[in-house]
Amino acid sequence: MSILDSYLLTRTAKPLAMVFAAFIGIFVLVDLFDHAHTFIDNEVALEVVLSYYLHYMPLIVVLTMPVAMLLATLLSLGGLARKNEIMAMKGCGVSLYRMLAPHFALALALSLASMAIAELVLPPATTTRLEIEETHIKRNPKQVTARNVIFVRPDGAVFLARHLNARRKLVEDVTVEEFDRDLKPVMRIDAEFGTWDGSRWTLENGRVREFTSEGERTRGFDTYALDYAEPTLEDLTSRRLEPDEMGYRELRAYIQKLEASGSDPGDLAVQLQLKIAFPFITLIMAMIGAPIAAGSRKTGFALSFAAALAISFLYYGMIRVGQVLGRQEVMPPAMAAWVANFVFAAVGVWLMAKAPK
Repeated sequence: MSILDSYLLTRTAKPLAMVFAAFIGIFVLVDLFDHAHTFIDNEVALEVVLSYYLHYMPLIVVLTMPVAMLLATLLSLGGLARKNEIMAMKGCGVSLYRMLAPHFALALALSLASMAIAELVLPPATTTRLEIEETHIKRNPKQVTARNVIFVRPDGAVFLARHLNARRKLVEDVTVEEFDRDLKPVMRIDAEFGTWDGSRWTLENGRVREFTSEGERTRGFDTYALDYAEPTLEDLTSRRLEPDEMGYRELRAYIQKLEASGSDPGDLAVQLQLKIAFPFITLIMAMIGAPIAAGSRKTGFALSFAAALAISFLYYGMIRVGQVLGRQEVMPPAMAAWVANFVFAAVGVWLMAKAPK
């Protein structure tokens, strides 16, 4: 690494660290003020509160990384422009692209780091945080009734009930589907209702369809006892996993099983694509902020902060619009997740092309 690269990275890393610390502090303080009365009313122990926010950190980092990179870009390059250092480097024959190379390399590294955190650290941290929230903070009782309950067993079988009454230990309009390794259905059970006896489900008034290479065989039944214990009644009344609690492969497998069972995965397909699309906005934000800051000598903190908020607001707003359009099947999930990235990347490329070299 050259002296110039080291100097430019240092000028970016310092404001980036300060912005990250500020965002994390603000996020935690706002959430703490919002939940302070709940912590006090429920007499939540201090170590539980600390554990809750410790497991909140991966989500905060992933969400704020693009904004932090944008603001750090505006502050660092804006400072170089105000002190005429960019003009001096250009006078020495250093082009704008060469000048911004280490900056973009840092942004790309942060994008990949964000993806790694979202895939490896965020799922278990989110699960622990939500369990702390349900158990110690909200102290919600188990749900008594629910509609459209879905449970995917570890072996890939899907248990679907249109209505659950936990007090009566009863499920209505039940479908159970089993699949082979290629996610092809091998058996489907449909029943009017099922009851839980403490160890397994007994289904009543239904039929069994078996799918083999020779064709389909169907038989009716009055009662049919499932030969495995999962899902238990406790499983069906427990909290459903959120997309942030699953990595990319887990969420993709979950969606495939829901689709194979005939269930609508909702906006989970968009959430799956966002697991790849969202981290790269950190690099795109650097592409947008760099030519703006490098070409202006009036980029102070207030103006930089306002610009970062405005750009970030537009991006997150477009992400929400894409999610809604994807959920309503107006556009494919991949397009719904990536459309904001494509639009902002095009803006960044246009700004880079227009910037004085």
